[in-house]
Amino acid sequence: MARLKGTLNFTGSIGNLSAYTNRTIADTLLRSKGGPSKKQIKKSPRFKNTRKNNVEFSGSSTTAAAVKAAIGYLEYVDHTSFQSRLVKICNCMKVLDTENEKGQRSYYVSSCRYWLEGFQLEMGTQFDSIIKHPLQCSIDRNEQSASIFVPALFPKIGLYVPGKFSFYRITAVLGIVPDMKYSGRGYDYEPINSNIQLWHADLSTVWFSTAEICAEQNLILQIQGQTNMSDNDSLVLTVGVEFGVALSANLIRPITNAGAAKIMAVA
Repeated sequence: MARLKGTLNFTGSIGNLSAYTNRTIADTLLRSKGGPSKKQIKKSPRFKNTRKNNVEFSGSSTTAAAVKAAIGYLEYVDHTSFQSRLVKICNCMKVLDTENEKGQRSYYVSSCRYWLEGFQLEMGTQFDSIIKHPLQCSIDRNEQSASIFVPALFPKIGLYVPGKFSFYRITAVLGIVPDMKYSGRGYDYEPINSNIQLWHADLSTVWFSTAEICAEQNLILQIQGQTNMSDNDSLVLTVGVEFGVALSANLIRPITNAGAAKIMAVA
């Protein structure tokens, strides 16, 4: 793969070359066309393993998408294509399935929940670099609830502000991630628990001044409604810090290119 620089810059195809852009890379990328046709990959015995790998990649992507959905509203605090990082983690989960053959293996998030703990979403500064003191987080599966204890935050001691921001708040999201199985239809994967309802809960504090001491807080959030959770489903707790700008005396808007979040616990 090559990169285009200088005055010669385009996207599209010229002869055997294809130029395209990627939002995570500033330059235009250049690659040559070629390789097997879609029909060959779909039908030829030579590409049997490729087809199996493609099916399981779909499983990794579907599982990663479920984690992303559980993160919910807080996904906006990451400026990168963080789902690709989730796909890498989820792709490793297939080795935990020793019953199904390659190309049909399941993704058991419930067997490796701790793999997701500590996953970061950030805009250049990670959550632990903004909120210096560790948060105490716990999840109650029976109640479908979570609690987060935030200690008192002193500016420049417990709270680091990576920019000239005037306000901040803490936001928590509790979501459900199901284990995934191959559906038997093409590249499709589906929840092992077919009755699961993927509800989530979110909660934000009031906006605080970045120049003032914030007293300790205990946040509690609970998923409402019947979710039909089973042992094949996991609760994911994500906590984020958002920065805001005042639009009026009573209205503060979150800033899209600031903040950070972290998956604190999975149960």
